[in-house]
Amino acid sequence: MKLIDHPQIAVTGGFGHAGCVFDELLASPGFANLCGMAPAYDGESLAGFLSHPWMKTVQIFDKVDDMLSRAQPDVLIVSTRPDKIFSAAMAGLARGCHLILEKPVGLNFENLATLQGTADKASLRIMAMLSMRSFPTFIEARDQIAKGAIGKTVLINTRKSYKWGTRPAWFNDRDKLGGLWPWIGIHNLDMAHFVTDLHACKVSATQHNLAHPGLAGFADVAAGIFEMEGGVRMTASIDVCRPGSAATWGDDWIRVVGSGGVLEASASTGIVTLLTEGCEVVQIECGTGPEPIYIPFLKSLNRPLGADEKPSDLATRLTSAALAADASAQTGEWKCIAI
Repeated sequence: MKLIDHPQIAVTGGFGHAGCVFDELLASPGFANLCGMAPAYDGESLAGFLSHPWMKTVQIFDKVDDMLSRAQPDVLIVSTRPDKIFSAAMAGLARGCHLILEKPVGLNFENLATLQGTADKASLRIMAMLSMRSFPTFIEARDQIAKGAIGKTVLINTRKSYKWGTRPAWFNDRDKLGGLWPWIGIHNLDMAHFVTDLHACKVSATQHNLAHPGLAGFADVAAGIFEMEGGVRMTASIDVCRPGSAATWGDDWIRVVGSGGVLEASASTGIVTLLTEGCEVVQIECGTGPEPIYIPFLKSLNRPLGADEKPSDLATRLTSAALAADASAQTGEWKCIAI
C-alpha cells in the first residue's frame, strides 16, 4: 500500500453529503489537492456541489473513467444517487483509489461482498459518509459509556427524523433510492455502534408510506427491533415527517440503558443527560458544531494498515445490517445479519 501525505482528491456525483467533506477540507487549506470532478451518470447535475467554495477551481470531466485516468487521484469521493454509488466505487478501486462514499455503499449483499473483497485485497480504505460520528453529543455519550458511567449496556433506543424538504423525483423509485432503511436507517445503526461499540446481529423491521400518499414507491416511516451483540436489544425509529419549521433539519437521538444508569444524547439540542443511582440528573452541554471525521480518515492514509485491520469493514457491515432491516420490512420475517 502506497502511503499518502498530501492526497489528490477527485469527486464524482452531485447528490448527498459530500459538502460535509468539503467543509473539513476548506478548513484545512493545503492539506489536499482537488484534481477533478465528474458526474456519476449521464445528465447528473453538479450545480449543488460546484457552489461550494472548496470546488471553485475544480476541473470538470464528462466521465468518471476519463477523470480517473487523467487526474490519477489517490482518493475518490462518491456522492451520488444510491443506485450509482457501487459502480463508481468499483471504478475508483480499479484505479487504486481510497474511497469516501455516500451511503448506502451498496444496494444488495452481492455488491457489499464485492466491494469489501476488492478493497481488502488491494489494502484500499473505505469510509462511508456517516456524519453522526462528528456530533459532539455522540462523542460525549461514547466517552461516558466507555468509562462506565452507566455500567453495562442492556438496552438502546435510537431515533432519526428528517424534514421532507424538496426531494428529487427518483425518491419515488425504489430501484434508485434503495429504501428508507439503507438510506436513513443506517444512521441509527451507526449511532448505536459509535456510542456503544455494539453491532447488530438480527432484526425485525417494518416500513410504511403514511404521510406522502402521492409517493407510492417510498416508505416515509419505519421502525425496527435489533438484537445486538451480547443479547442487547435496540429499537430504531425513522421518519421523514419532521416539521419544516423545526430549528434543525434532523432530529438525531439515542438513549442507552445501562446496569447502573441511563444516558440520553440529542444532536439537535447539543445535550447529553445522565441519570445514575443516587445522583441527580446531570446535563452536559456539548454544543452542536461538528468535529472533523474526514480529515482524520485522510491522514490515516500515511500509515500502513494493522495486521488485523479490515479497511472497509465498518462501512459494509453497517450497510449489511440496514439491508437486512429492509428485507425484514418487506417479508415480515426476522433476518440474521451477516457479520
